[in-house]
Amino acid sequence: MHMSAKRSGWHRSARARGAAVAIVVLVGVTVLAVSGFEGTLTYYRTPSEVAQSPPPTGERLRIGGMVVAGSVRDDDQGVRFVVTDGAADLTVVSSSSPPQTFRTGQGAVVEGTMGSEGVFLADRIIVRHSNEYQPPERPQ
Repeated sequence: MHMSAKRSGWHRSARARGAAVAIVVLVGVTVLAVSGFEGTLTYYRTPSEVAQSPPPTGERLRIGGMVVAGSVRDDDQGVRFVVTDGAADLTVVSSSSPPQTFRTGQGAVVEGTMGSEGVFLADRIIVRHSNEYQPPERPQ
């Protein structure tokens, strides 16, 4: 009997160790999944949110919206355009060249700081794509 008591105690501690290892592995996998997922998310404020609660001048943030048709112009400071969320517009001046896929009527996220006079000074432009594939137009 003494031997079976030792054996059952060993089984309980082995089960406890197995459960502890499983919990550690589960936590590790969860941490890896969350950290990988965070890199794919783009958090941004809309022009309406910026209008309602303007950030301090110089605070770094992202703003997302649709590029207003006819608003893209080359400027002595870079490229100037307007983004909208349908309720508010925000003028953006970018010191960097926009990506080749940058177009009016398309979603964009800009990174940078609020400058004076309500103009957003972007140093990065990210084009947002829809989930629908459209083949490129062929020249005729």
